[in-house]
Amino acid sequence: MSVTLKKEWRGESGSCNGLLVTMSRLSIPRIELRSDQPPPNLQAVASSRPATAAWLGAQQFDYGALDNNEIIATLVKSAGIRKSFWRSTVSGSILAHDCVENEGPMVERHFDLRLSRTRDGAHHLIVSLQSQEA
Repeated sequence: MSVTLKKEWRGESGSCNGLLVTMSRLSIPRIELRSDQPPPNLQAVASSRPATAAWLGAQQFDYGALDNNEIIATLVKSAGIRKSFWRSTVSGSILAHDCVENEGPMVERHFDLRLSRTRDGAHHLIVSLQSQEA
């Protein structure tokens, strides 16, 4: 599997994939998303890793048009999180497969997700990349 510079992902679901790839490739331990704030510009986040930044640029995400609520909902659904009326915070996880760098071997990536609400009622999602043990 290799990273190509063609547009492969679109919209909010593509942004979810881009977020997990970016966290994996740059070993970003934690990213927080809030439904009342815009999504992170992943190409800017990945600027220190040119190959990943170039791949993200090829996706042509329109960050101003992306709905962070939909991004959060997609990640929450992927993690098997069900909203609860009884608990203020709910958790889940995502197991993803990615290649190391552009041409490296396929590896598993584990992400823990924790969903809560802010005092203002906005969704607050914490995505944590679990460390890779050798």
